[in-house]
Amino acid sequence: MRNFPIHYAKGRKLFHIIVHMSDAPGSMSAILDGLGKRVNFIGMTSYSLSDGTAMLTAFAESLSPTETPERLKAVLVRLSANLEADVREGVDGLLVDTFHTGIRVGDDDYILMRREGLARVYDYIVKIFGTGGEVLLYEQGKALGKDNAQRRVKELGVENVVSDSSYLGRALTAQGWGVVESTTKPESKEVRITVADCFECSGAERVRKGCDFYRGFWEGSAEVTRGKQPVVKEIECRLRGSKACVFQISTA
Repeated sequence: MRNFPIHYAKGRKLFHIIVHMSDAPGSMSAILDGLGKRVNFIGMTSYSLSDGTAMLTAFAESLSPTETPERLKAVLVRLSANLEADVREGVDGLLVDTFHTGIRVGDDDYILMRREGLARVYDYIVKIFGTGGEVLLYEQGKALGKDNAQRRVKELGVENVVSDSSYLGRALTAQGWGVVESTTKPESKEVRITVADCFECSGAERVRKGCDFYRGFWEGSAEVTRGKQPVVKEIECRLRGSKACVFQISTA
C-alpha cells in the first residue's frame, strides 16, 4: 500500500487531481481515460463516501510543459462521472497533498510517520532514561495492546478474536508493523508470534536490547483476549542479531 502526501520530481510540472465522482461502475475508469492523454499518473487513491458517491485523488505529472490546472479541470467538468473537481499545481517540482487533513481507517483516525523515525524516538527514550526507558516503552505498548484488543473484542466478540487471531495479525502487517505470523500450541497454551521486518528495529542504533514496546503490546492484547495474566518473552530479536523478532506468549 502506498500513500502520497508528498512527491518531488525536479523540473517537472506536477498536479494533484481531486475528483468527487459517482460511485457507479466505470466512473473511475472514465475519469482516468479522460485525463490519460494529458498526464502520467504517479499514484492515486479512491474511496467511497457515506452518501453513495466516491472520491478519487491522484498525483500526476503533466505530459505537456504548457498544461494548466484550469485545462485539466475543464476536461473533468465535461465528464458525466464527475460531480465536482479541483486541480492543484505543485511548486518547483514539489507536490504536497493540501486536500486531506488526516487518515481515516474504518471509524478511526490514524496518523502517518516514518518507521525509522519512530524507532529512533525509542532509542532516545532509552538513552535518556536507561532501563526506566525500557519499562516506559513496555508500559506504553501494553496500554496500546489493551486498547486495540478491547476495540476488536467489542466489534467481533472475544471468541472470534481468539479464533481468528492469526488472520487479524495480518492487519498489523498491512499497517507497516512488520510481517506477523503466529502459531499456537494448544497442549502448552503457548502462542509464538514471529515478526519479520519489525518496525521497532528499523534503523535503530542498537542502544536497546529488544522490542520492549512490541512485547508490551502482545502482553496487553493477550491479557484482554485470554482473560489471564500472560507471560510474554521476546526470545529472538533483530536488535540482537536474529533474522526476525520472536515473541513467546504463555497463559498457563
